[in-house]
Amino acid sequence: MTFKASNNLDEQIAEYLSAQIIRGEMEPGERILEARLAEELGVSRGPIREALRILERKRLVKLIPRRGAKVTEISSEHIEWLYDILYELYSLVARRAAENRTEKDLAQIRRSVKKIEDCAARGDASGYYDAIFEYASIGQRAAKNPLLDQMLKDLEPNTRRAQFASLSRRIEDLRNNVVFFERTARYVEEKNGEMASQTIRAYVQNEREFAMNNTKLNSA
Repeated sequence: MTFKASNNLDEQIAEYLSAQIIRGEMEPGERILEARLAEELGVSRGPIREALRILERKRLVKLIPRRGAKVTEISSEHIEWLYDILYELYSLVARRAAENRTEKDLAQIRRSVKKIEDCAARGDASGYYDAIFEYASIGQRAAKNPLLDQMLKDLEPNTRRAQFASLSRRIEDLRNNVVFFERTARYVEEKNGEMASQTIRAYVQNEREFAMNNTKLNSA
């Protein structure tokens, strides 16, 4: 990922580091040295500190007094906390999307499902990963609840990190997962909020189990 400085420098640096952490380019427990990073990016240390504070609020790094920062670990406990919340929030998204979706929303959902299907069929894990978050974003907008949308956006860095960590081990599972997106989209189109909610809960539970297993493998 190429870094180019802009006006919102601290947020840009936070986004740059966030992408590296999410994709495993910076490993759990790895120290982030302000001086080295400032030299690498060609910026002063002030924006680096602000960026690290942003990442701490997102639970991607931990600030240690007089020792800088380090990338947080992904523990089994963290996975449980995260998916407990996602289980309820995505269920509500599905229900509200079924109630409030427009024809424009449905067209976007159909295109997103097609993208997920295509990526899964050719084993494109990275493309699939981006496509499922696009699908989630469309569903959140269709739900027409700005507070719910913001809550999930706040959780997105941790959600992306948990899912990306297991992608390389689950190419076949991606194809099996497509059915969850297809069914949820159909129930949203039919305005069947109950079934849309149940289907997305089953999907989140499946993701929880895979993330937990992946965490155990990494810690073994």
